[in-house]
Amino acid sequence: MDESQQAAIAAVASKVTYTGASTATVSWMISSEWGVVCGILVGVIGLLVNWYYKAKQDRREQAAHDRRMTGK
Repeated sequence: MDESQQAAIAAVASKVTYTGASTATVSWMISSEWGVVCGILVGVIGLLVNWYYKAKQDRREQAAHDRRMTGK
């Protein structure tokens, strides 16, 4: 997977996190227990995917920085 695909996935994961949180909030306001559970699950899944791809991006950027600093 190239860097642009990973950036796109991270962007989508961020939006999924917000969607899940919004769904949980709206469901809580209308007292829908299943909606709250689904919203929380979607939010957590989005958060985990976002975290994973951001961590990969950080590792790539650190490796590039290390290469620049050592001149290799």
